[in-house]
Amino acid sequence: MLNTQLKFGINYWRLAIHLVFKTKHFGVNNLWWSKQPSSIGWHWYEIIWGSLTIMPIVRNYQSLKVRSCLGWIPQADCEALGYDKHIMKKFK
Repeated sequence: MLNTQLKFGINYWRLAIHLVFKTKHFGVNNLWWSKQPSSIGWHWYEIIWGSLTIMPIVRNYQSLKVRSCLGWIPQADCEALGYDKHIMKKFK
């Protein structure tokens, strides 16, 4: 499982940073030079506040797990990471 998560981190590091820290221009389709920022992106001061208070970052990580199983990454990767089982336990 740890090896799978490491491979995921290497393949999707930009997406993970974008979803956990809610960056405006660091998602897969939103490069830093893009004129259209991400609709879920935070301003720099919100990112700093979220990092200092920790809970928003934890909630963003939980959101990353759910979003990864909704098509943001291939379904096989979601299942290999065990996110699908983790999410099903939360909703039962």
